[in-house]
Amino acid sequence: MPIFPPDDTTCALCGGSTWIVLAPGDHDHDHDESESEFESENDDLIPDQAEQHMPTSSTAHEHSEAGGGEVVPDDLVLHNCPAGHHFHWQCFLSHTEPETHCPACHHAIVPTLANNNNNYDEDAKLLATITNEGGQETNFDMRPVLIEERLFATAPHLRAHAALCAACFTGDEASVLDILSSSSWSPAEITHLINTPDMDKHWTPLFYAAVAGQTGIVALLLHNGADPNTRDKFEHVPAEYANEEGHVEVLDLLRGARGVYY
Repeated sequence: MPIFPPDDTTCALCGGSTWIVLAPGDHDHDHDESESEFESENDDLIPDQAEQHMPTSSTAHEHSEAGGGEVVPDDLVLHNCPAGHHFHWQCFLSHTEPETHCPACHHAIVPTLANNNNNYDEDAKLLATITNEGGQETNFDMRPVLIEERLFATAPHLRAHAALCAACFTGDEASVLDILSSSSWSPAEITHLINTPDMDKHWTPLFYAAVAGQTGIVALLLHNGADPNTRDKFEHVPAEYANEEGHVEVLDLLRGARGVYY
């Protein structure tokens, strides 16, 4: 059963209620980098910023009953903030400070290294309680998410790459086509995007499609220049994973690609 924030809880940054109203018919609340199961076990607990913030939960429910959209919680509380400030997910991510300090009271929320108050422990977890339409996660580590967001801010193409990998894994062919046909990318940039490895396993989108048995997407990636001979950090090629998972059609496609030596 979902756990909801108190009626009068508000975001310490924008002042809006931690109850949010989604646009009517919008039930796809996950952001792109957390949409696939290989990214995080807690992806269904992380909502995007909603279209509209309501002043109180009772007002939000009245808005919902009037046909204004579904009302859901969007609440993030830092464990190490002594004031117990609440934030909307996107408000917290959008702030410049949250990796080391509470963006509302500026209290340090990550421990410093021993005998050095100027350097923060890079291995320390930044724990928070996340509450949204999927329920509540009481010990969610925000540090990896913040590092990823900072990286996306400096290299926007990596966000598109993460979305492409997610779509390849889940079989969302429409999203794959949208990304590959984007007018903002040249053919050379599309080929580069397709053959860019991720930072975790050094998998390209083709690895994700192959391991998940997404035959149509594998064919689409190969047609657009995906290299079937790329090796990951374990020195494996996509065909090896397709073979292990028993995806015969995918394996045939990869073996039939020019130059494949697996």
